[in-house]
Amino acid sequence: MQAKPLPPEHAALMLQRCRDCGRHRFPAARYCAHCRGERAEWVQSCGDGVIESWCTFHKAYWPEFKVPYDVVQVRLDEGVRLFSNLVRGRPQAGMRVKACFEGPLVKFEPA
Repeated sequence: MQAKPLPPEHAALMLQRCRDCGRHRFPAARYCAHCRGERAEWVQSCGDGVIESWCTFHKAYWPEFKVPYDVVQVRLDEGVRLFSNLVRGRPQAGMRVKACFEGPLVKFEPA
């Protein structure tokens, strides 16, 4: 049985946080890269961040992706970095963004 995606009002971006030093980490790992602690918990991210870098793809590597499309590197306010897409507008370094969901995928939109 295949799981159905959560409706947007129930979707949440979750991050792993070290219970010893309090730093967030992505991807999830057994040990904290900062303090080597093993205790972790899952917490909901605020979803806010800033675009640090971006690039535009002009070659269709997969038929589902219509070119051109942008891939952004976002540093969340919690400190972790994610790669995703900007759903509206043109990316700019330093642009404030907020997480949104397209089905199960985390994407970003201008804040």
